[in-house]
Amino acid sequence: MEYEASFETKERFFSTFSQFNLITKTFGRKADCQYPFGGNGGIPMAWREEDKTVFVDTSDSHTLIIGATGSKKSRLLAMPTAKLLGIAGESMIISDPKGEIYNRTASELELNGYKISVINLREPLSGDMWNPLSIPYQFYCNGNFDRAYEFINDISTNLMLSDISIKDPYWDYSASDLFVGLVLLLFRFCKNERLSEKYVNIDNLLLLRRRIFEKHITFEELKYWSFWEIIKDDNIIISSLIGTVSTAPNTQACILGVFDNKMRVFMISPTLLKMLSYNNNALASVGNEKTAIYLYLPDEKTSYHKLVSLFIKQSYEHLIYQAQFLKNNVLPVRVNYILDEFSSLPTIKDFPAMITAARSRNIRFNLIVQSKHQLIQRYGHEAETIQTNCNNWIFLTSREVNLLKEISELCGNRSGGNKPLITISELQRLNKGKGEVLILSGRHRAFKGYLPDIEQYDGDSFDVLDLPYQSALIDDISDNDSNKIFEKLFIKQQNPKFDF
Repeated sequence: MEYEASFETKERFFSTFSQFNLITKTFGRKADCQYPFGGNGGIPMAWREEDKTVFVDTSDSHTLIIGATGSKKSRLLAMPTAKLLGIAGESMIISDPKGEIYNRTASELELNGYKISVINLREPLSGDMWNPLSIPYQFYCNGNFDRAYEFINDISTNLMLSDISIKDPYWDYSASDLFVGLVLLLFRFCKNERLSEKYVNIDNLLLLRRRIFEKHITFEELKYWSFWEIIKDDNIIISSLIGTVSTAPNTQACILGVFDNKMRVFMISPTLLKMLSYNNNALASVGNEKTAIYLYLPDEKTSYHKLVSLFIKQSYEHLIYQAQFLKNNVLPVRVNYILDEFSSLPTIKDFPAMITAARSRNIRFNLIVQSKHQLIQRYGHEAETIQTNCNNWIFLTSREVNLLKEISELCGNRSGGNKPLITISELQRLNKGKGEVLILSGRHRAFKGYLPDIEQYDGDSFDVLDLPYQSALIDDISDNDSNKIFEKLFIKQQNPKFDF
């Protein structure tokens, strides 16, 4: 007997989800099956215009949102999701390329008692501060070296290995080893000298790189310098640095050239270095109380995108670490990642494993992509793992033929087995003005419905929260201060007592 595919009925589809009324701004009937650790918030899945009811997925499902540029992904999904989560009191980490989500939602979130934090990579002095070395340094100082090494390796992978030379990856991996060695040298020195955390930053990492290699120190000469006393019993530091220090001059110059090229984004932006020198963002609270962190990045260039990928990875790992000490290994406040332009970001290390494990920790991902092709470019065969871990697919529009074929096939065929339920041509003609979408959710049949524009949630009027201004929140660390402190690392011993 031929299976006859048809679209899911409104009644059945609506019954799966919780309800939110746009007039009263309150949640109504909850879905029959509630995720035990979650809340009322979630992504809008449909709406009933006659009584202004939005149907919200409050489960632990991850969501993949697919739509080409200009398809209203932000207005129909990203902004409304942030608003619904804010009313429900759930935490958010949001990549916000144009700052539109912040402008539309931050003021209301603040009125609702949220901690608001902005990592502003477009204007680094207009926002909060984030030092990516801070968390691993805390682990290092507390003696949790394994965890510190994991975080350092993640940073190195993101900065040094996000773009690897196909012809000869030796230079990229050598630069990565150098990065790890310099970070651990910085950590060990600052811990030994009991220096405050403000000296553990990217700026001083670059200073160490200059000071070590401006003297052209070979491995044999290394033992004549004072910083040998700090590293001589640390095999990890030595093995990480030796590949650059002990190699031939021409090879060393090439490794340093690759390292400098990958760190150039920091070298040419003093304000970015300042922003990355200290922590005053709200990452520590995001899994414990209602918090919203916006990652504001330039959408017209990709040079800072690797920092967004790094923040996503580091924040996730930090949340997983926090969860392991809590009841049921679950965060008390659900954390929702809303990642606009996800497929444009550099590859996030271990992301398929992240999205697989997130649900059991009370973490959800909402991934917004322009095309499947971009996702495959970033993640290769692992793109399939990412897709299959998203219980919800929300499709707006695309000109990508392979994607259109896939979605059409997933919807099934009508009776007779040869006519698709929805054709490629029909998929390209969903009504943008009315907010028409096609949704594949769980075991439901394909559902074709509508979503309300952000204007339906709050009308034309909304307040814009001023961006925080951070320059007064940290004492300046001048180059002279750092040079003076690190000078004791570079004292040449006249009568070394080392056994060669």
